[in-house]
Amino acid sequence: MSRKMTGIVKSFDFKSGKGLIIPSDGRKDVFLHVSALSNSESQTLKPGVRVEFYRINGLSGPMAANIFLS
Repeated sequence: MSRKMTGIVKSFDFKSGKGLIIPSDGRKDVFLHVSALSNSESQTLKPGVRVEFYRINGLSGPMAANIFLS
């Protein structure tokens, strides 16, 4: 089940397209992949940026889907 959340980008590597989001509710960090972003938003994604996303249960733990800047 997905849940809409807010958080702050903890890290993001443009080369691999992977990173982490710190959820505002204090839960475990959420994995992010560039494929969950729109093309225009991937250029402005960097540590400290606030985002909104849907938390989904991935095979290796929580993942972010439908990420956009808030």
